[in-house]
Amino acid sequence: MPRVLYTPPESFKRVRREFTEKDYQERSRALIKRILRFAVLLRKNRVPVHTASEIDTIAALKHVDINNRFEFYMALKANMLVSYKYYAVFDYLFLQFWKTGVTIPKRYGGSSEEPDEEQKPVIKQSGSDEDTEVDTKKDAKKESNLYAETAVPTYSLSERLREKDFEEVKDADLNLFDEAFKNLRINVKERKGRRFKSSNKGKIIDLPKSIRQSRQKGGEIMKIYTRERKPKRSKLVLLADVSGSMDIYSTFLIKFIYELQKYVPDTETFVFGTQLRRISDLLSYRSIRSALAMMAKQVLFWSGGTDIGGSFAEFNDHYGGKLRKKNRILVILSDGWDKGDIELMRKQVAIFKKGFKRIIWLNPNLKYDSYQPLCLGMAAAMPYVDHFLPCHNIKTLEAFIEVVKKI
Repeated sequence: MPRVLYTPPESFKRVRREFTEKDYQERSRALIKRILRFAVLLRKNRVPVHTASEIDTIAALKHVDINNRFEFYMALKANMLVSYKYYAVFDYLFLQFWKTGVTIPKRYGGSSEEPDEEQKPVIKQSGSDEDTEVDTKKDAKKESNLYAETAVPTYSLSERLREKDFEEVKDADLNLFDEAFKNLRINVKERKGRRFKSSNKGKIIDLPKSIRQSRQKGGEIMKIYTRERKPKRSKLVLLADVSGSMDIYSTFLIKFIYELQKYVPDTETFVFGTQLRRISDLLSYRSIRSALAMMAKQVLFWSGGTDIGGSFAEFNDHYGGKLRKKNRILVILSDGWDKGDIELMRKQVAIFKKGFKRIIWLNPNLKYDSYQPLCLGMAAAMPYVDHFLPCHNIKTLEAFIEVVKKI
């Protein structure tokens, strides 16, 4: 019978080192430092975390079991976030930073809280003292994973979303895209207009105002007022295709337009399919969900057929006289598939060319390297388009914003 070496349980006490007060202080400082670095990561991803929230989070750790992943997760989430709309971003970054697995820690059961059977410590009936010491070190390492000083992931949440095609977005990522759209900013280029306004920094003397103000002083000019030219910004007119061929991209582009209107005043937005419908008033709602709900009720031709030429003609007849101006940029979001009269479309786009400052056409099919505008509708419009750009992900929309800034 082979000889079996048995290691008594008492030997583990000699190997495992007891923690001292100094060890607890070092681990507490390491944990606090990691929480502060996690707060910095949240700020980099547009999640507002105030200093008071960081203090409250650290104070809350005294009242929870930090070895319980769910309680630790809830302590951070409850104290750091100021609004429910940041939940999705917080959950994603929590998993990336704290390495808690592929799912958020759960309250009851699940592998997020309780260790698997394979991970539970097993007392070996044979082996040397060296093996026992190695196993003890591994267990100590697992216990300190929560506080270990690991590199903070520099991965930005927006980097993953920027290049993801809207066609591949899953329902679980919709909230992340909504936050990404809110981070898009557009500033239209300013130029000096012909009209003037009063200004203390102006270099042109405002003689009429100086004379009017002198009447209060007995006709003697005591102060010379100045003026400068009013800044004049280009305005946007957007025509979005909501037909069946654009159904996948329509909702994302409408959300993009909704955020765009906040930074470009007097933006006029229309959707078209077989008809034309002005939605500028609908996009003035406080939330995009309310705006989309109202559009679902009022835009009856959504996901239907396409008559681009007829829709453009309706725009020119009813809104062209007011909106076709040289200080406005026309932006068309469509794949160019048209079942209507091609000659009518060519004629209407030619009218656009004469009236608008620039024409920008955003086509999601440009994501394909082999794409060429060979369909009749797109081929008819190309001679009059100034900028032909893709719009299938956030990165392409950022490129569109850069183009608008330079016009």
